Amino acid sequence: MVGCYSTGTFPRRNVLIEITRAYERGRVNESKLEKAFEDATLEVVSAQLSTGFSHITDGMLRWQDLLRPFTENLNGVKIGSLARWFNNNTFYRKPVIVDNLSRNKNICEEITHLNHLPAKFPWKAILPAPYTFVQLSENRFYNNKTEFMFIYAKILREEIQNLTKLGFKYVQLSDPALVYRPTTMPALREELEIIGEALNIAVSGIPIKTCLQTYFGDFSKIMPDALDFSVDHLGIDLYETNIEKMKGYRIDKGVALGLVDSRNSLVEDQAELVAVAKELVESIHPSNMDEVFVCPNCDLKFLPWDKAKEKMKVVGSVAERLGKEFDG
Repeated sequence: MVGCYSTGTFPRRNVLIEITRAYERGRVNESKLEKAFEDATLEVVSAQLSTGFSHITDGMLRWQDLLRPFTENLNGVKIGSLARWFNNNTFYRKPVIVDNLSRNKNICEEITHLNHLPAKFPWKAILPAPYTFVQLSENRFYNNKTEFMFIYAKILREEIQNLTKLGFKYVQLSDPALVYRPTTMPALREELEIIGEALNIAVSGIPIKTCLQTYFGDFSKIMPDALDFSVDHLGIDLYETNIEKMKGYRIDKGVALGLVDSRNSLVEDQAELVAVAKELVESIHPSNMDEVFVCPNCDLKFLPWDKAKEKMKVVGSVAERLGKEFDG
């Protein structure tokens, strides 16, 4: 079977946006806000199940941005100014590192609707990868980025270990900064070695599946070094990646193929996606078909909720059709 799942935050429906704004202005109480989040989460989970997703998240509706839960809950961090989220018309609050980082509580557990995750499906968590967290932070404390990255990787490992205890079966480390390049300059070999060491600290020996999910950039730029990363799966944004270059490699890890474009409201042709995925998988990944996933190339939050649901249906259908192609 070819699996499928989401790769990030889901969009908030208008009703949730309105209630959130009303709460911030003191017009509704916390109970009504909590009810709105509960209802929205149930709808997101239901949509994943109905479209055939193999791994389920709670939609991450409480995450204002990928870094915010860590920015707000780690010791040694202050919330900084707004900064643009790569080349999108969205923003995040920059983490400002003012002291040694430490973690004294379970961050994701507090903001995840565990009671709404289905018992019979594997749960997936999504966390900021070491390189992206460091690159998007303002470091006022550590001597260099390497020291900073290794400290954060240790904290990330603690968080993943707790998610494992809670029953999660899959953890995605989101790493857009690893492939995003405003110029054509690739990451340096020495830099990729350090990133690999940080990932090893974070996930080596972890008893659940892990994926390094990249987006907003060309995955081929970090090959073949990415093959040495201590993760089970590699996530590839196929709208930014040079597919022909990727066909020159053989990947002994699982792959998560970002086949559906979350930054474009146009609904893709399923037959075309199946053909592209089949050709790529047979080129790079011929011996491990059960470790193939279909997914959006990035967060669905860039789309309106109704359009996001259409894209989810495409993800589920393409995964099913691709699986039949391999079985047949």
